[in-house]
Amino acid sequence: MRALVPLVFLFAAPARAQVPPPAGDVTAEFRVFAGHEEITATTRLRVMPTGKRERVTAVAQGPHPSATLAPGIYDVQAFRMRQDAVVGIRWAERLVVMQYPDEGGRHLEVINFEPNFGALQLRAAHGEMRAYEVAAFPAGDRTTPSASPVRGSDYVLFVLPAGQYDIRVRHAAAPDAEDTHWLLDVEVPADRTRMKQIDVP
Repeated sequence: MRALVPLVFLFAAPARAQVPPPAGDVTAEFRVFAGHEEITATTRLRVMPTGKRERVTAVAQGPHPSATLAPGIYDVQAFRMRQDAVVGIRWAERLVVMQYPDEGGRHLEVINFEPNFGALQLRAAHGEMRAYEVAAFPAGDRTTPSASPVRGSDYVLFVLPAGQYDIRVRHAAAPDAEDTHWLLDVEVPADRTRMKQIDVP
């Protein structure tokens, strides 16, 4: 068994009160998983522009770590921790952080320590996501949901093996067969986070 590696350097600045990011910057939120299991709380993160790994940006710790970033392409180094020692390291490279018009200045990136996993973030085009009940099924097979949804502040997240999925959408107030809507053949790419909007009347 490999010995645990002691953590000997500082990962992030102390948490501070949240303030709006400067105009043009993006609030990038990070969540970390090992397969379907969320391990964000026991992971430390460092983010840096791709090709400039000496320019490390502090990632505020907490249930949903975040950093204020200028639009660009970034690498993220994730350290899985156990009793203040590093037990795993994962690089997520060339993540595109931009001012996307449908994200309102808040961008989510999901990092997974298991290979061939991706993530699907669902956001409401109008109103709030809690108004919807959503489920993800393998494309063409609607018998058993592929994973349980994970709630965020204004989104629902599915962490899934890379592949094609059919997404079922119902109104939470009336989840019956007549209220069922589908997003078909949604691709979840490996090692990436895809975002789609729910626009159901």
